[in-house]
Amino acid sequence: MDWNALKLFKMIADCGSLSAASRRLNISQPTLSRKLVALEESLDSQLFQRLPKGLVLTEAGEKIISLVEEMEEKALDVEKAVTGQNKRLEGTVRLTTTEYIGTYWVPELMAEFHEQYPGISVDLNIDMAPRDLLRREADIAVRLGYPKQPDLIARKLGVMANYLAASPAYIEKHGLPRKLSDIKDHLGIGLEEAIMHHPDVWKIFRMFEPIKMVFTSNSMLANYEAVSQGLGIGFFSDLAHERYPDLVEVVLEDAEPLVLDVWLVTHADIQHNARIRALYDFLAEKLAVWFRTRSGPVDIKEKPGMAEPSRAAE
Repeated sequence: MDWNALKLFKMIADCGSLSAASRRLNISQPTLSRKLVALEESLDSQLFQRLPKGLVLTEAGEKIISLVEEMEEKALDVEKAVTGQNKRLEGTVRLTTTEYIGTYWVPELMAEFHEQYPGISVDLNIDMAPRDLLRREADIAVRLGYPKQPDLIARKLGVMANYLAASPAYIEKHGLPRKLSDIKDHLGIGLEEAIMHHPDVWKIFRMFEPIKMVFTSNSMLANYEAVSQGLGIGFFSDLAHERYPDLVEVVLEDAEPLVLDVWLVTHADIQHNARIRALYDFLAEKLAVWFRTRSGPVDIKEKPGMAEPSRAAE
């Protein structure tokens, strides 16, 4: 049995559709579909029902999914048993973070990190969707919001306020909304579906007329540029203001900015890994300072189950 084919089957089952699984795996949907068909033919069984709402496991699929999950857990145990014993300051550390931090902050810090740890290579993944640290999709993550998975340690770096913004050119042409009800008269720049469904975001963006949502992107940087070019009103982070100083905050009387905590997260069971600890400690120091200088003082507190910050990578 091809273990890789079973991993693809598991990912499809987790995502519920070929399109979502193909994006997560970074392979084309036709290729993934062919691999699924080949697996079903090798097993002489149909594993999914193709329904309008997505893929649903058949009886045969239900029978093997738990076995595949057990195989995955054992494979992860093997990998963690090796990486947890690695004390050398060399090798690769996989870091995942948001687009703005990953594009503008992390690369700027890497020269200094490489000076201190020339044997460590950083593999950066920029993704709006959080990577699963427990399944070893990354070693360290900088996340918006406290991690919900168990067996992770996390340190709060700061806060990020997100608010509506527009360019001076847009304001001159269209004016500014003052209340949520005024939004219907304006052009909107939307976000990817997962973010749009956040209650505080949806409260605002549902007020735009659908026909007036002139641009939508899964890239925050693309949205920032669209706002900067005067295309419409869009969400903007206070951290990005230094690169877009001309943009104007759109203050609504009946809506508050979306404020998100930013956390540095890693595995609890491999925190003694030397190269992962080196990058974790480095980012904890540098990014916390960065948030304080750009966003003002940050009240860093523990949450239930959170590792005490001073011992987060011990």
